[in-house]
Amino acid sequence: MKALNTITAAVVVADFKRSRHIETDETADDALLEGLLAAAQAVVETGTNRPLTARSVEITFRAVGGLRWWFPCAPVNAVTKIEWQDGSTWVELPLADVALEQGDDEPQLVFASGYWSSVSDGAAVRVTAEVGADEVPRPLREAIILIAGDWYEAGINPDKDKREMVSFGSRILMRQGRYSRPAEWAAA
Repeated sequence: MKALNTITAAVVVADFKRSRHIETDETADDALLEGLLAAAQAVVETGTNRPLTARSVEITFRAVGGLRWWFPCAPVNAVTKIEWQDGSTWVELPLADVALEQGDDEPQLVFASGYWSSVSDGAAVRVTAEVGADEVPRPLREAIILIAGDWYEAGINPDKDKREMVSFGSRILMRQGRYSRPAEWAAA
């Protein structure tokens, strides 16, 4: 999954400071905190398969002729384009014959019968979609704050050190909010 626009912050520095009882008018560490929060957000989003803020993404997979395909993340708000790769050219497919179902909790695309007739079996398919929550779920927001706080207090640089260094509490919060797609493809 590739983000096509800037990923906005799920937790802003001022909210982080309030949660950690740091004076909001002390701005010396704001750039550091912003970076820690962005890295913690990436860990939480990757660990839960949940984009926490709205963005456009591209997801690429292989066509197998199924009529139902589940997204690898949730929530999905809209599908804006579907293309398949014919040699070195991307060919747009019609959206009129596709329905997005259960976008909030188990997003899936349902294709009309015969939708894949012009597409070579095994060809690369690219879906452009709008994903992300309108409001960040509180447990996942707390996980970001816990992870960034732990890194801040320990002086850990997530770009150079191991990002896997997250607390037990944040792991539990992430596990509770994790999205797992039930399948990739189905016949109907």
